[in-house]
Parts: sequence; C-alpha cells; structure tokens
Amino acid sequence: MKLTGIPSAFGNFLTVIILLATDLATTLPKLLAYGAVGLIDFTTGSGANTARAKVPWHTQRFATTPVMAKLPAVGSGFGELDMPKTMAASTFPLKPDVLIAKAKAVLAAEFGTLAGSDPDALLSDDFQFVAPIVGPLGKREFLNAFGSFKVKEAFPDLTDNSWFQVDPLEPNRVWFFSRATGTQTGKLNFGKPIAPTLKRVESPPQAQSMLFDEAGRVYTLTVGYCMDKRIGNTEGLGGVFGLLKGIGKPLPFPEAQRLYTPSLRYEAFERVAKVGESLGYGPNAARAPPKEML
Repeated sequence: MKLTGIPSAFGNFLTVIILLATDLATTLPKLLAYGAVGLIDFTTGSGANTARAKVPWHTQRFATTPVMAKLPAVGSGFGELDMPKTMAASTFPLKPDVLIAKAKAVLAAEFGTLAGSDPDALLSDDFQFVAPIVGPLGKREFLNAFGSFKVKEAFPDLTDNSWFQVDPLEPNRVWFFSRATGTQTGKLNFGKPIAPTLKRVESPPQAQSMLFDEAGRVYTLTVGYCMDKRIGNTEGLGGVFGLLKGIGKPLPFPEAQRLYTPSLRYEAFERVAKVGESLGYGPNAARAPPKEML
C-alpha cells in the first residue's frame, strides 16, 4: 500500500464519524416525532392519506403471459419479447390502437378539466392519481387540484412532446413518454399565485401511464417518473414539482428540491467504501500495473 493513500483514508474515516454521529442525533428526535404523530392519528383519526398513511393503490388487473422472441442464453437474464405475439395473446377487450386514441383524448381534454369536457366519461369512479411523491389522490381531489393550477394559462406554449406505447405484459396500460418544455408567461396558481417569471422549463424525459378499465375509462394515472435526471433544468423532478423548480419557485421541502437528496447515512456508507479503496481494498481500489507492463 502506498503512503499517499493514508491521508485520504484518514479524512474519509473522520467524515464517516461526523456523518453517522449527526445522523444518529437527528434520527432520535424524528423517531419521537413519528411516534407522537402516530399516537395522535390513532386516537383522533387524523392523518388519512398523508406521507406514512397512504391509501392502498390499485393492484394489477390484467396481465399477458410473455412470448419470447428467442430464449436467453444459459446464465443470462436478458430475454427479448416477441412483441406481436405477446400483444396478440392479450385478452383485454380494447385493442392497442383504441387505447392509445383514448389516452390522447384524455390528455387533450386535460383529464376532464377543459371547458366542455366530461371528467366522468374519461375517469372511472375509483380513479387514482399516483405520482412519485403525491398520491394516491381520488378523482375529485385530483380534478380540483389540477384544475386550480391553470397550468396551460401559466405556460401557454407548454408542449409535452409525447409518444405512446401499450404495455405488452399489462395490456390495459398505455405508457406515454414526454420531454415537456414551456415558458411561464402567465400566472401560475399554486397556493399563492406566482407571477410570470418568463423562465423556460425543460423537463427530463418522464415515464407516465394510464390504466383503463373494460369500459375505456382511466382508473389509474401515473405521472412524473423521471427517466434521466441529467436532462433539463428541474434537477430530475417531473410534474408540477418540476415546473415549480424550473421557474425557480420550488416548494420548501427536500422532495421538491431535486430528484435525489442523499441522506447523511448514505454518504457515510459511501465514504466507508472510500476508506477501503484508499487502503487498497475493494473492487475499485487502485491496482499496481502487471509486472509485464513495467
């Protein structure tokens, strides 16, 4: 082991101690707070559908057995679907082109909040909105919230840049992927109205989906699942959180600041690995070149 690795190992070791001690000091009050909140919720019935008391989301209702294009090699986990054969094996009554057309119609009607549209014809009575952080929200909760934001008025040039695909293994689900862009030139209603900032939002690629019942109504909407946090100016956030971040008005809690905020404990464990690497241990430790290369 080279002597030059010792200062780095020592520095990482000290930071591990600091990070874990701080994590312990902040964890104990959190546990007490969670316990007190849980007791209050239990005795008063408060806290329904909040962060640690979410209502159950819908389970999968339809599935198609995969048909493989060819069998994977022995020991390999890779397996390519035969898309046409798998799709043809679906027993869901609505065909892919019909589902995609319905998904586009729901988006065009802004989920039923557009003037003249009927949300009850588009969304089922047991509808749920499920985002990475927010939700599940029921139909009325979602419609009231989404309709109040006036997103299109705040971002008149907002475009989703979407493309669509029916899930071959869950044949009632339409996936749609987007790379939304838009400039806030109007007032955005989110709590206190946000005046036009004239800032352009470039969202990361997002995976979103609608699940349809046999009557062709959406019973689950998932939105805002970032596929590449490096892209855009929202630090990996999607949905309304991404719009707020992009215009420089993020909400004041970690989940609304960026997709990923490392915990003290995670960083401490990262640095434990760095201690080993500095001392020549672990798969990423520096290795001496083979003798034949010297």
